[in-house]
Amino acid sequence: MNALLISIDRFFFRRISASGFGLMRIAWAATALIFLLFQWSDVIFFYSGAGLIPPELYATSFRGDFRFTVFQYITNPPAVFAVYLLTLAALSCTIIGWKTRISSTAAAVLLFSFHERNLLPLGGGDTVLRNFGFLLMIAPQISAFSLDRARKQWKQWEETKTLLAPLTMSIWPWRLLLWQFIVIYIFSGLDKSSGNMWLQGTAVASALHHPHFARWPMSVMDIVSILSPLLSYATLVFEFGWLLMFVPRSLVADLPQLCAPHSVRRALLLGGVLFHGGIFVLMDVGSFSIAMLSGYFGLLLDEDFVDLRNWINRKSANRPSTKLRAGKSQIIVLYDAACRLCRRSMFVLLMLDHLHHVRAVNFRDPKLRKEHAPDIALKDLDRSMHITMSSGNFSGFDAFRKLTWHLPTLWPLIPLLYLPGIPPIGRFVYARIAASRNRCGDGYCIHETHSDR
Repeated sequence: MNALLISIDRFFFRRISASGFGLMRIAWAATALIFLLFQWSDVIFFYSGAGLIPPELYATSFRGDFRFTVFQYITNPPAVFAVYLLTLAALSCTIIGWKTRISSTAAAVLLFSFHERNLLPLGGGDTVLRNFGFLLMIAPQISAFSLDRARKQWKQWEETKTLLAPLTMSIWPWRLLLWQFIVIYIFSGLDKSSGNMWLQGTAVASALHHPHFARWPMSVMDIVSILSPLLSYATLVFEFGWLLMFVPRSLVADLPQLCAPHSVRRALLLGGVLFHGGIFVLMDVGSFSIAMLSGYFGLLLDEDFVDLRNWINRKSANRPSTKLRAGKSQIIVLYDAACRLCRRSMFVLLMLDHLHHVRAVNFRDPKLRKEHAPDIALKDLDRSMHITMSSGNFSGFDAFRKLTWHLPTLWPLIPLLYLPGIPPIGRFVYARIAASRNRCGDGYCIHETHSDR
């Protein structure tokens, strides 16, 4: 009995990384926000009492049971538009993670209200967004990659000079999300296989030539349609492939790594990216493709993030721009813990350090300074941030430019930082900021005696 209870507890409450659902929150809210913005000029027409469906037609236009919408009580056009703006604000707050639980719940409820007010503009993507929104409402932890989490991390950093442990949550929301995908794909595959077009390999060509959905001229679609048999059969294989997620882990535990459960899941996710990405590029089907892809983030587990980080680290290990000190796995960043601006800057670097390359070292600590920067004068350390790595020591703007190679979020800045003329400007701006970093409210902060310097 104990073994059974342990198995049940592990099935529903095993701790997993909350990062996937945090990314899903951002992607879900961004998708809903973008497609709601497309309706800016049609809000009054679609959703107010003065629009397409006036109050006297409500009884014949809506289902009566299990229906909720705030527009059952709000019908005035200006008030409806105000709710629309409130929804956009709630989705924006959900993206950045401000009051994450409140904003995401409000965004989901208001999104439901718009969808229930008028069914005519809706498509499959809207149904997916509602389902994912509900999962985010009930999931126990969705604050990864949020301002709320960043504030807690900052408080921890200020008090202990360490960061909080990675967020985790129970696995049951992940299992609910996985079940949603399995249901969607399996029943879609069953529906496709009930006719002849998919089995004959002509379905993709027919869909690509539909004038309502085609994004490109028919001459382009004619070329793509050559692959219709291959794409039609591949779609069926992909959708029925989600049945493999039902295979118990115990049955594949001794099989090669390629057959491990997480490898099957990753293959299905990759197939989904190609499938929905192809639909999005070739066909205009509303929010469906993007909505489905937003949910893929929620299916990522701890090992996915670890393996991705290890893969990137292996690929970049031998590049001169990203190679670390021999025998070391981290870049030493020497910062001034007595300077609030420096602490904030160091905190931001650590928050962006998804590859785990950066180690913060307070050069105000004589022991640490002697260990990590014995050949750098204190006055130089006090003048600008320094880093030590295999290619040498760097300071100021040049140190920041080196760090961007190791911080994936900042990779888009790398080409800009190497443009002719940018380095001198960067060094000048950095020097101006560094010159006033010790400024306090009533003058300059003195950290050490002049003899110490």
